Amino acid sequence: MKEHIVTTYDEDLNSLKSNLTKMGLNVEKQIFQAVDLIKIINISKAKEVIENDKGIDALEKKIRGFATITLSKRQPLADDLRQIIISLKISSILERIGDHASNVAGRILSVKKAPDSYSTDSVHQLGLLVLKNFSTALSSYDQESKEIAQSVPTEDITINSVYETCFREHLHLMMEDRDIIGFCTQMLFIAKELERIGDLSKVISKEVIYNLQGTLK
Repeated sequence: MKEHIVTTYDEDLNSLKSNLTKMGLNVEKQIFQAVDLIKIINISKAKEVIENDKGIDALEKKIRGFATITLSKRQPLADDLRQIIISLKISSILERIGDHASNVAGRILSVKKAPDSYSTDSVHQLGLLVLKNFSTALSSYDQESKEIAQSVPTEDITINSVYETCFREHLHLMMEDRDIIGFCTQMLFIAKELERIGDLSKVISKEVIYNLQGTLK
């Protein structure tokens, strides 16, 4: 009987991880599509990204409810308790990242079309770096790898540097051509959304490290 209870408990924990990984993959798809919109503006795709954010919100609520039931039913201790708490925290972070991806799509709806004189792809390149680092953070959780998780903050330094370059570049473009000020302003807002996704990916990696070793050091 005791073995049966332990097995069922393990299934609960595995189900929690499975749902969180599924949510992470959905968020990764959202980021990918949002970044693609920066390169090829597509109004219908932008609306689709915004609509799909509802599914991510629903998954976050499902994970929160499942984790809460598991906590009350199993009353876990030590490592198991930490695993459940970390799952709750990461699901909340993923929900916020999904919001940022949706915000990027919302900005695309505002601009509708890139001016002919807008010749840089720096924001798109920033998005590709952010997408890659998010994928790394998600892999560190899925594979329970401290080594993979530790690479995320290092890459975020590069992301912050590219973001600063985007900011300076777009200020220069606006001074050179007043006709694209509105478009460049929206691109700067998009760059900020991407930079925040980068920051939150770093937080995921730190939570993974804490989950694996019980300390952030």
